[in-house]
Amino acid sequence: MKPTDMIRAILKEPGWTQQRVGATLGVSQSTVNRWLKGTEPEGDNRDAIFRLYQDVFDDDATPKVALVGRVGAGQAVYSLQNDDIELVDAPPNPSSSTVAVEVSGASMLPVFFDGWLLYYSKQLPPHEMVNKIGVAQLADGRLLVKTIRPGLSPGFWTLLSANADPIEDVALEWVAPIDWIKPR
Repeated sequence: MKPTDMIRAILKEPGWTQQRVGATLGVSQSTVNRWLKGTEPEGDNRDAIFRLYQDVFDDDATPKVALVGRVGAGQAVYSLQNDDIELVDAPPNPSSSTVAVEVSGASMLPVFFDGWLLYYSKQLPPHEMVNKIGVAQLADGRLLVKTIRPGLSPGFWTLLSANADPIEDVALEWVAPIDWIKPR
């Protein structure tokens, strides 16, 4: 379901207006109106719309979070770019910003396996994740799960795998510490 479809469904519920949706999401009523007329909500707004929809309609006792992408462990993988929000079971005690990625590939075996879900709730600058495993967004948009090390050149980073050659001197946008892991 597209975020705009979620908003339309919420607005059909008693007591819900564009103003109330906007206030709940932390945006103006005019922003909600623009979304309804075709402007695509992005990033945190998409996630907030999903959570609001879940709060209004989800009768399932198991909370859900958005699956925002597949993370490469040996494969080049990018964030999900489709209009549908895929949902997966939330980890215990998720924060409002918790999201999930699915491992794709085998370069992190035996640490992470293909198909496992990794959950994170914050994105940090790379220097705060040195010598730690995290979900890393490269400047070219790829998402990888790797151990972060300083690169050979200032401002660049080396990404270590558990069983493959390092990826040296890459630019990173952010690195997210992994909050929880769900084998499947």
